[in-house]
Amino acid sequence: MLLLERADLLARLRAGVEDARAGSGALIAVSGEAGAGKTSLVRQALVTTSAVWGYCEPLATPRPLGPFRDIARQLWADSAESPLGITDLREQLFDWMQRGPVPLVVEDAHWIDAASADVLRFLGRRIEASAGLIVLTYRDELSAEHPLRPVLGELVSAAGVTRLVVPPLSGSAVAQLVAGSRVDGDEALRLTSGNPFLVSQLVLAPDDRVGTSVRDSVIARISRLSPSTRTVVELLSVMPGRIDAALLGPDWSDLDEAVLAGLVQVDGAVVEFRHELVRMAVEQALTPGRRRELHIEVLERLSQLDGAEPATIAYHARRAHDVRRALTSERLAAERALALGSNHEAAEHYRRAIADATSMLPASERSRLRLALSQVESSIGRDRSALDEARKAFELARSGADLSLRSATVRWLSRATPVEDEGYQLAQLAVETAESIGPSRELAAAYALLATNRMLARDLDAARTLAERAIALATEFDDTESAIVALQALGSALLLDGQADGGEHLRRAIALAADAGLHAELGRAYSNLVSAAGEARLYQQSADAAEEALNYFVARDLDGPAGYTRAWHARCLFEQGYWEQAAVQVDAVLGAADRNTANTRLAAWCISGRIRARRGEPAVWSPLDAALPYAEHSGSLQRIAPIAAARAEARWLSGEPDDGAAGLEAAYLLAIQRSNRWAIGELGFWLWRHGMLETLPATAAEPYRLHVAGDPVAAGHAWLELGCRYEAADAFCDAGDEASVRAALELFTALGAKPGRLRAARRLREIGVRAIPRGPRDATALDPYGLTPREREVLSWLRTGHTDAEIATKLQLSTKTVGHHVSAVLRKTSSRSRRELFDADSRTTGQGI
Repeated sequence: MLLLERADLLARLRAGVEDARAGSGALIAVSGEAGAGKTSLVRQALVTTSAVWGYCEPLATPRPLGPFRDIARQLWADSAESPLGITDLREQLFDWMQRGPVPLVVEDAHWIDAASADVLRFLGRRIEASAGLIVLTYRDELSAEHPLRPVLGELVSAAGVTRLVVPPLSGSAVAQLVAGSRVDGDEALRLTSGNPFLVSQLVLAPDDRVGTSVRDSVIARISRLSPSTRTVVELLSVMPGRIDAALLGPDWSDLDEAVLAGLVQVDGAVVEFRHELVRMAVEQALTPGRRRELHIEVLERLSQLDGAEPATIAYHARRAHDVRRALTSERLAAERALALGSNHEAAEHYRRAIADATSMLPASERSRLRLALSQVESSIGRDRSALDEARKAFELARSGADLSLRSATVRWLSRATPVEDEGYQLAQLAVETAESIGPSRELAAAYALLATNRMLARDLDAARTLAERAIALATEFDDTESAIVALQALGSALLLDGQADGGEHLRRAIALAADAGLHAELGRAYSNLVSAAGEARLYQQSADAAEEALNYFVARDLDGPAGYTRAWHARCLFEQGYWEQAAVQVDAVLGAADRNTANTRLAAWCISGRIRARRGEPAVWSPLDAALPYAEHSGSLQRIAPIAAARAEARWLSGEPDDGAAGLEAAYLLAIQRSNRWAIGELGFWLWRHGMLETLPATAAEPYRLHVAGDPVAAGHAWLELGCRYEAADAFCDAGDEASVRAALELFTALGAKPGRLRAARRLREIGVRAIPRGPRDATALDPYGLTPREREVLSWLRTGHTDAEIATKLQLSTKTVGHHVSAVLRKTSSRSRRELFDADSRTTGQGI
């Protein structure tokens, strides 16, 4: 196709090639409407390269990792025999891009599968550090739920990533394309709105069909084909995508006429329509009966080939009304997608299989299908759907004779339910069911589940006992997964009880999970190591584990576990008084809320609210109110206790009473029931602060107990020994001697804790001190949002549209440091984005962008 008005786009694509050759990688996303000429543009730009192409196809459920498996087959011959899963595939592709600038092209990404979108995210995040070039073509018609949309949104500001939009042609360009034909230029522009492909189809129309629609033009050309060629073209029309010569067999020789008619194009041993619009025009012209006959013929041809994709067979079986074959193929396609790490596609296949299975499979098989779907839904963050399917799987299994299946479904239902007490009852039922089987892998799994439930409930003694039983059985029956789950419960219970050697059990779980390839359990084990050590205030152990875990998660783009780890690391930083660093981690979590669980967001909201309260900043209640319903719904002490303490502290700092009705007293009683010393101490302390408790029990954590018992100085030193500076200042401020209160004043001042500093200053006056150091005044005190001078300076550059990197150059700072300042400005102004920031700033300064 003659390319008109595309010189600038060609130049930018070719510049990407040259940049990659020079060692600076790039990802170029080329978008435009169907027929805009995206593919022609990219082919011409890359004509002098040995680009490797991968294709997305408009199947009901896309091929898992389809475009990247196409690419892998061309790069590594052995990948056709043993398809690479998502982790190995993206690692090998990144290694390939490090070695040389061979462009990789992902064509028609508006049909991309979710796993391939994740591979794009992985490569796009790292592209600038490689010598590679990735070119992506897609139609600019992505729905809000499309897997490509969040990837493009995330990468839009990433270094090395560029977006090109292919516009319609002008009237003069359209006139140039139709020159010499019987098509009038103005009429062509009216009919096509400047779409290059549609213009080309008008030119190809037979003389008696000039000026008609593209569909009519295509049908007219088909009518002039010989019967044998027309039959092959109709067969091709029911097969979306590129068709291998093996599927056509001797019919391949009948393609010449169709090529000359501009309907199809041949690329080596592959044939495809000139455009999807042409294929659709041919297919839509078929009668329903003829369409079904052709799908039946495709199925027959596929059955004679080795290695046909189950998803492709399912697609044609469903349209051939062969429900039994569709069911079998959907199930196989789901299992294959799972093996490749394409969980979104697996879920789609399982859903269709379940719809087919209602009248064709017994209850036990339907239960297995729903159990599999529930587990997949859980893996992709669809918790509500996962719970619904888990309940249906259990109901189908509970009346059957298969005790192993019944045990598996009730175990999974216990894990899927978000309500702690319900999960406990189900876990007990799982143990009862498995005990009727006797010593077995099922019983090991049931004990491991119940141990985990008790650990999460902070019933630590029961968790240890059950975990040890599970480990013994798992060892006897060689059940690695149950051993890993039980080791996590045991190690976490020991850590939560203040026993640092509990980390050894968690590290053993991590090693076993890595060896077995159980990535979900590995993520949980790392998260448990970070969170349990953090909750026990073993901060160094938690920090070391967080650094190790984040290195592992970030390198593999495991955003869910990374978010949970960041949230817990933020909590530890917050408790030690490193509030700015904690806020940066919280901003990272809440900025990627769509990739984090409710528990992760809950933890981040809680920390955000507490930092604001302790600093005396506005909008304290927004994050705390967001967290509350999630905590209350869970019924879990580890969710309820932090938010109850945070809300009680926020009220106390603002001078509001807390009568316990908002959940503080109920949370305290639950902590007493669970014998959780840190939760007893913190919740009891805030009850004492609000005048609802006189003493703390002996089971409370020592620093809180000392403070409430009337020895705030000893409590302050205990807090300092742990590394908790704010809590130390809070205790010293209640002392009766000048030295302790001055220490509190200094600590509060260093932390930027304005309410605490004011309280310490008042306390010094109460005990007769007159010479009290003045606190920070300058621009920070005067700024309506509490911005520091440097933060105001960063904001001034943001107003003029500068990026973080440009601001870093202006201020002679690192880009990372500027990012921290931007995060602080967003947080202090309660802005969720830069746009909201500009709105808030314009209200204060009268300026704006």
